[in-house]
This record gives sequence, structure tokens and C-alpha cells, in this order.
Amino acid sequence: MIVGAASIIVLVSCNSNTDTYNEKSTESTTSTDNSSPTTYTENNPVNVPDNVRNSFTTQYPTATDVTWSPYKSYDRINWEWTGWPSMDTSYYAVNYSVDNRKHMSWWDKLGKWIGSSSTIEDSTMLPDPVKKTLKNSYAGYRITDIDEETDHNRTAYEIKLEKGDAHARILIDKNGRIIKKDTKA
Repeated sequence: MIVGAASIIVLVSCNSNTDTYNEKSTESTTSTDNSSPTTYTENNPVNVPDNVRNSFTTQYPTATDVTWSPYKSYDRINWEWTGWPSMDTSYYAVNYSVDNRKHMSWWDKLGKWIGSSSTIEDSTMLPDPVKKTLKNSYAGYRITDIDEETDHNRTAYEIKLEKGDAHARILIDKNGRIIKKDTKA
């Protein structure tokens, strides 16, 4: 978990989207499947129950580079702000890739999917209604970070923006509706 989370953080910090709200493209890389029944993270085996592993495999059959870990707070998501349920140490986290994009998901011990998150490096990957809202409401702002967050009820995008000394963080659904916003000058 630590290695996976650190990898995502390093990837984001080295390759953050720093364009003014403009569309751009990025290159893809390939990955291979490293999943196993017992995953070792930082020399600690994580025994993921079969029902949890099977639920994951059913939902994400094309996942590669699968690494399981016990749940630990994930700094990139403000759990209260995004409305996700509270989780505890009986939950599991899994880092993986789908279509050459890094993801992280959380599962309870009964095999119930809680939600997933992934970093979006390319603003052109956002749905058109989200791009339209950004263009209309945040013209001139520079996107510094995009996380796609999916749970049972919605897909939303937590987007951090800046314009000079002004900073904004918005949670916007896939239809372009701003769910929450936090701005600082």
C-alpha cells in the first residue's frame, strides 16, 4: 500500500497537469499482471479473503499490477468532503492498473466494493459536461490535480485549480454539476 500510494504521489508530483484549462494529451505505458493469492507489501503478507479477491476480479477483470494492502487513510481523498463512508482496518485497499491507468479501490471484509479512485493526468479525459463547467466557471484557472472518484452512487471529479494566488478545489459530478467547492484567495 505504501509503495503503491507513494508511486501514485510521485507520479502525480512529477507529471502534474499544469496547463491553464486547455485540453492536452499524454502518452500511455504498458503494464503486466503481478497478482498473487498472498500479496507482500513492505515484507508483510496480506491475506485477502477469497470473497474480496473474487469480487474485485469480477468488477475489474482486466486489472493488472494488482497489489493488496490493509486499509490505511489515503491522503489524496478528503473522505468527509467527498461523502464516502467511514472505513476501518478491517477493510482492504488494492492498487492496480486498467488500460494503462493507475487505480486504487477499497473493499470491506464481506467483499463489498466501497469505491475507487484514480488520478487523471490529461484533462481531455474528463467528460464533456465537466469540461464545459470548468470552461464557464473557472476560465483562466490552471488545473493542478484531477482525481476521478467512483462509489455506488456516483462518479465525481475532485479537481484542484489555481489562478495567481487564488486556489480552488471542486467536487463535480460527471454531468458537470458542482457538488462542493472550496476557494481561497
